[in-house]
Amino acid sequence: MSNKLNIGLIGAGMIGDVYIDRVRQDGRGEVIWICSKTERTLKSKLKQFNIPHGSLDYHDILNDARVQAVIIATPPFLHAQMLKDALASGKHVLLEKPMGISRSEIGEIVSSVHQYPDQHVLECSCRHARLQPKFMLVRSMIRKGKIGEVYHIHHNALTRKTFIEYNPSGIWAHQRHLAGGGPFFDWGVYDLSFHLGLLGDKPVIQNVRSFKQRGLKHFKSGFKSDIEEHGAAWLEFDTGLTYYYERGNGVQAEIPHETRIFGTKGSLRFSYCSWEAPEVECFSVQNGKEKHEIVRAEIPPDHDDNMELVKHFFDVLINGAAPCMTVELAAKHLDILLRILN
Repeated sequence: MSNKLNIGLIGAGMIGDVYIDRVRQDGRGEVIWICSKTERTLKSKLKQFNIPHGSLDYHDILNDARVQAVIIATPPFLHAQMLKDALASGKHVLLEKPMGISRSEIGEIVSSVHQYPDQHVLECSCRHARLQPKFMLVRSMIRKGKIGEVYHIHHNALTRKTFIEYNPSGIWAHQRHLAGGGPFFDWGVYDLSFHLGLLGDKPVIQNVRSFKQRGLKHFKSGFKSDIEEHGAAWLEFDTGLTYYYERGNGVQAEIPHETRIFGTKGSLRFSYCSWEAPEVECFSVQNGKEKHEIVRAEIPPDHDDNMELVKHFFDVLINGAAPCMTVELAAKHLDILLRILN
């Protein structure tokens, strides 16, 4: 008899395929249910992955007592109700980011999780941030006082590409009432997860100034996007930390994804994603002398952020690990992003 955890996947899009593959690679769970929006997609995915059960109604998954956990991988506007229903049915949840698109939804999600303290919910914005070697390296350097007290963060990333080029079926991501926002909601959750996590999640937002621009991207189909495509924000925190933050997808520019962190004794410069350069450049003052060095994060050749996410989820469920991204912490980040966009 198998001791694997039975998993239900709600949402059979591109990221759903990734989850099925990574669950199988991990070996501690098995996806036995898929829920999809259309019959055509459902039949295709059941055949492709040889999964025994499928439905167009996610409640069929929740009503199966054999299912111990679900992965919610639908567009964000569906997350709140699905999470509440999953928790009420006794399931643990891996919840795709962003977990909600409005303050009311986010509040409902946090409240729902509090009602079910015996069930685990892991929010996915730790994926490209807290579960990879570069985060561990930079956090360690800061904690050891390598650059002194951090007082300013500068982060920017601009590209001509949009979510549609990445995922052709993801037209929903260009409609704010479905996605919550554009690059700030798509990538901002990772940016804040990484950068504020380096500081132990202690800074609390105080003031936000921002600009947002849309209507920059012209689609051949004539589709009109209503999300922000370029924006920047000046953030001020209760610790005295300031943070200049710029994001853009669909902008007529290509600005490399880069973070600069400034401290009272030095600074760091790097690109934080695991697939980007592993080097972290450090300028510092040591024993009264200025020093410039390059520190390299040890990223295994087979490192995969989605694999690490699934591993962490099973570690939470099976080994009692503490979730490195709770809904309360994700809500803190989303509050900042909503302040930027509103």
